[in-house]
Amino acid sequence: MADDVKVLLIAGTGQNGATLVCRTLGGLPGFVGVGELGLIWDQGLLEGRNCGCDSPFAACPFWTAVGQEAFGGWSRVDAGRAKALRGRLLFRRLPIPHPFALPFILHPGMSSGFRRSLEEYGALMRRLYQGIAAVSGAEVIVDSMKVPGHVFAMSRLAGVDARLLHLVRDPRGVAFSNVKEVKREGVRSESYRVRRRPAKSALRWLWINQAFRVLAHGGMPTTILRYESFVAAPGVEVRRIAAGNGVALGEEDLAFVRGDEIDLPEDHLVAGNRLRFQTGVLRLRSDEEWRQGLDPLQRRTVEALTAPLRSAYGYRSGSSRDVGNA
Repeated sequence: MADDVKVLLIAGTGQNGATLVCRTLGGLPGFVGVGELGLIWDQGLLEGRNCGCDSPFAACPFWTAVGQEAFGGWSRVDAGRAKALRGRLLFRRLPIPHPFALPFILHPGMSSGFRRSLEEYGALMRRLYQGIAAVSGAEVIVDSMKVPGHVFAMSRLAGVDARLLHLVRDPRGVAFSNVKEVKREGVRSESYRVRRRPAKSALRWLWINQAFRVLAHGGMPTTILRYESFVAAPGVEVRRIAAGNGVALGEEDLAFVRGDEIDLPEDHLVAGNRLRFQTGVLRLRSDEEWRQGLDPLQRRTVEALTAPLRSAYGYRSGSSRDVGNA
């Protein structure tokens, strides 16, 4: 419908540059980047973590206005209930792997209880998107939540014109990022991001990217973006993404992207990695630490497990630098 809220859903594995892409797109006229929106209930409302503008969530004028517009104030939202509903959609706390949630989202009639949770959570998200659109005045909301359960659910939401930005990164780079010890953003205790063995990262990379291929083949408007291509030519890729979402950019609209540098303004990403707090000029660089960081056995394992799909995205067993856009 013409009055549907247009939402660009960044989809991918994690450790794939989604926060950077979200912030860059949010700098365009007609776009607003909001980060990993599905985490607003816990990280924003329940934990009170800082917004990307570095204000506590409750003190951020943007999100205060969104809450008022969408719900008549955040005090009228049961954040614990919303978080629990999101967990049900991902089959959290059940002895079933996350991928098995996806058929229930595509075919909610398989379970009346799941369908009711999906409808209740969808109603919350629809009001949230509408509130963001009204407060920001943006034509396109960029939601970088990434995970398949969220993306699949939002793709079927009435009142939302959902588009997919399928962000792919070389699985060897993802695997290396997953073995590094990284402190969780916004957590006061000595808590660290989940680490995964390279083989597990490879299998996760495989099923997540295949899940989004299924969504695209089902008819969802999709733009594929390789992280490496974005880093190499951000201006070219941003213009391509905007065009794919019906937004034509003038030269002045990309003034903040200069060669391999992006001048990041303050914005209001509600969740994401530490990059959401950085402002000013950021120089992009090709990240191929995995070449030295992964030992030969780990690298061969990742390459063997991801071979068919890796090749489809142009990642050969050599460098990810010597291939064009996927």
